[in-house]
Amino acid sequence: MRFTVRSRAVVKPCLLFSSAAFVVLAPLPAFPAPPPHTTSLPTPQPPAHTPPQVAPPTKSKPNPLLEASKALRNATKPAEARALERQVETLRQKGLSASTRLLLENADSSLKAHDYRKAEAALDNALVLQPDKAFIRRGRARVRYAAGDFEGAISDLGVALHLDPDDPLSWQLLSQIEEERHNMRAALQAAQQVLVVDPLASGAAKRVKTLQASLDGRAI
Repeated sequence: MRFTVRSRAVVKPCLLFSSAAFVVLAPLPAFPAPPPHTTSLPTPQPPAHTPPQVAPPTKSKPNPLLEASKALRNATKPAEARALERQVETLRQKGLSASTRLLLENADSSLKAHDYRKAEAALDNALVLQPDKAFIRRGRARVRYAAGDFEGAISDLGVALHLDPDDPLSWQLLSQIEEERHNMRAALQAAQQVLVVDPLASGAAKRVKTLQASLDGRAI
């Protein structure tokens, strides 16, 4: 009887690469390959479209100056109007920097001393710091008017009223300047606008009647 001995070859691992990958193992008996896996995988679906989250609209904060100016237009009693006039003027001067306040104080002192050049220079610097403050332009218009610069004053009031059309003091000053320039129609129109923004302004109604009579050539 002949016996066939199947020898197993053993290869020692290489010491240079101390890794099991370099160890050659004996051949293993062959087994039939398993049948292919026929179970179908589910087809991946695209993610559902999620509508973007829309933030609820935020309500804009009310403007205190606009609210007070609106209340002044609708005032029904003189005492109420006087209180609202003080309120809107305080609101117009809100948010001034310390430097601007100092310049305004200097301008006021110079105006009282009839130093119009120095007063205007202080207001020029104040407008450089805070050009959005319409009442500063109104103040410079007052200084220019006092100095006899009517054109400069009207130019300042044009910008001031563009920024703040509800300012009765700017309309009053414009009416006064136009009257001195003998432009009675413009003076009347500005005086009428005072009654629009401040219907109970002191003396405003009487001034409108006076200007209207002067324009018509009638004695009062």
